[in-house]
Amino acid sequence: MLKGLAGDLSGAGDVCHVMHDLSQCLGNQYLLPSETIMFSLQSTKEEFTFTNHALLKIAGSNSTTTRKLTERFDYRNETITSVKFETAGLVDRDCEIKFKIGGKSVSIDVAKAEQADAQDFYKVLEMLSRRQIENNRAWEHGCLALKYSSEALYLTENSGQTLIKQTDETSTWIGELYKRTHPLCYREFITGAFQELRLVDKMERFQIQKP
Repeated sequence: MLKGLAGDLSGAGDVCHVMHDLSQCLGNQYLLPSETIMFSLQSTKEEFTFTNHALLKIAGSNSTTTRKLTERFDYRNETITSVKFETAGLVDRDCEIKFKIGGKSVSIDVAKAEQADAQDFYKVLEMLSRRQIENNRAWEHGCLALKYSSEALYLTENSGQTLIKQTDETSTWIGELYKRTHPLCYREFITGAFQELRLVDKMERFQIQKP
């Protein structure tokens, strides 16, 4: 408690450190079936845990409280956008990873000594953002194409039985398209991003399992 109080008074309570032992993350208490932690950043006041399914933000009003609010932002429904990184200045104690998810702004202060790790996480989040945007675009294009093709078929077909069959086929197709463009699990993509960025050694340090 004294450490947390000192952090609040000095302003260090918001400064996160990279979690190397993921078993110590508060986010473990909120994992859903088939969900695992990919990487996590934690301060005495809050924790930002990135799983294969979602971002879990766990925060208290101050560093000493045991009352914590947990917010979940599923990648399937919430797109990461506007990913930014702000380096630490000469007199600063932290750098910052900034982004929006589901329209909500998130800012993660990371200890200056761990700036290199924070920059790597920034790259992974930027790659995840691009994949999500690409998936959203594919979904929108698919829905638009379906709309026009359905209208054309409706105008040319008079058989009610044929239209029912087409409706069933369309429902199946749109369901498959949604699964492809809104995956529940991003484990393979995130681990692939670490590998593409040649951060395999850090995957092991952060206990990230290879696909």
